[in-house]
Amino acid sequence: MLRIITFCLALVLAVPIAHADTAKDCDQSDDVDQRVRDCSEIINGGTRGNVAVAYYNRGNAYYGKDEYDRAIADYDKAIELDPKYTLAYINRGNAYSSKSDYDQAIADYSNAIVLDPKDTDTYYNRAAAYESKGEYERAIADYDKVIELDPQYANAYNDRAWAYFKAGKAAKGLPDAEKSLELAPNEPHALDTRGHLFEALGRREEAIADYRRALARDPNHQESKDGLKRLGATP
Repeated sequence: MLRIITFCLALVLAVPIAHADTAKDCDQSDDVDQRVRDCSEIINGGTRGNVAVAYYNRGNAYYGKDEYDRAIADYDKAIELDPKYTLAYINRGNAYSSKSDYDQAIADYSNAIVLDPKDTDTYYNRAAAYESKGEYERAIADYDKVIELDPQYANAYNDRAWAYFKAGKAAKGLPDAEKSLELAPNEPHALDTRGHLFEALGRREEAIADYRRALARDPNHQESKDGLKRLGATP
């Protein structure tokens, strides 16, 4: 049973150039092509501004265009200019994750955690990268940290439950699935996760009920369709 890990890959948004006489800002996100042009002008010296931030913001623009290699190259330059640029490590990690290069992503998330050890999303993304590699115990440890820092982080409970499921510990994951649904009732992914856990525990009718509830919320939820098919049940 395969699942696409849903990373918390929303980019940390643009950082203002913070220069009063900057002719063209590159910190807007409405027009990514214009953002690339404006940031490039700062990088090339045509406009005054913080060059490290301009590389970072242009990297975000490239990321938004799914041009991950160009984004990574710009994050590289931002970090070269400012080795403690936490946001650049995080978003470079996101770009590597989008390329399924999880080792590089984990390295960047780890560097960001050293610089900011209380950022829940970075732990969450590193957990998802570990999970994608099949390193479930490491993923669980990072989800533990997310929940320690933010006990209301519903997705962390859901994804820790899924990591327990993948690690063959369905019974241990069930309380997390319940907590996730307590925080986000009727969320399709959480219902599907609990359905898988019920299925693994031999609780067929409860699994069917959760798969059906997930499909009621999202008729295109393929994993729940597959679950009902495995159990010989109709949607």
